[in-house]
Amino acid sequence: MRVNLDASLLGSLRCFEMAGRSLSFTQAAAQLNLTQSAVSQQIRHLEERLGYPLFVRQPRTLALTPNGELLFEVSTRLINELQHTLNRLATPNAPLQINCLPSFTLQWLMPRLPEFNRQEGDIPVRLKAEFQTLDRQSMIAQDIDLAVRYDPISYHQMHTDFLMDEYLIPVATPRYLQQCLQSDKAVLLENAVLLHDAAPWSGAPEYIEWLTWLQTHLPDYRGQVEGPQFNLSCLAISAALNDQGIAMGRAALVYDDLVSGRLVNPFGTYVAAPARYVMLRREQDDQRVTVFARWLASACSQFVVARRSILS
Repeated sequence: MRVNLDASLLGSLRCFEMAGRSLSFTQAAAQLNLTQSAVSQQIRHLEERLGYPLFVRQPRTLALTPNGELLFEVSTRLINELQHTLNRLATPNAPLQINCLPSFTLQWLMPRLPEFNRQEGDIPVRLKAEFQTLDRQSMIAQDIDLAVRYDPISYHQMHTDFLMDEYLIPVATPRYLQQCLQSDKAVLLENAVLLHDAAPWSGAPEYIEWLTWLQTHLPDYRGQVEGPQFNLSCLAISAALNDQGIAMGRAALVYDDLVSGRLVNPFGTYVAAPARYVMLRREQDDQRVTVFARWLASACSQFVVARRSILS
């Protein structure tokens, strides 16, 4: 049976989407400023028109049927996209919503962002530092135009651009390393405190960055790997800068400190990181996003060239 998408059906779908979100006709009615009976009637008419049930009515709650789950997923996506488009058209000069990892934002992006502002002064940017896992639905719901993530995983059903790979480098202050020297002036790792980013990415194994470096350069190491853990990489780096131990730094986050000499690489070694930086775009046809994405990709390419100085 063919179903025509008319004004009446659109109104019923809005009631259905709200009821499917809360699994409650009462809560949906409150959100839509309707009575509970009006919402219930809209859903009943929608089910009659479609020819199949959307909800299983239970004594104290609702549950979506398989057809209801499929229709809810599609209707939620379309309603959110329509709302976002209406908002964007109503406010053409709205800031570009950028969502980035906190440490990447503080250590790498912030020092470079003024250059974008100089080049593209008519594109205001609103930057938010977070590291939750994203998909297209969450980007729509949270009004995120573009995001940067550091992950080993692939993002499906999203427009994803590879930005750059990453390298792990042990870093400490020269002053702290003096405490770890042996008689032959070599650094003894067993005497050092190892500093850790507790969550390089969502679901990362414990101590994964130090273990990755040890597996390549000291596979027979039998010392302690445990040490202070921080929920942000920049905090582990800050602890290293305060002579508290040796941190496993990412090249993008410790570049400036290595170039200035505030931190040094005690072993002269590094290893490819298990994760890489990617850029997630909610829309491919938003010109503001395209402009920022082009600038960000160029900035990453320039950094990869400059990075060779600390890797060599």
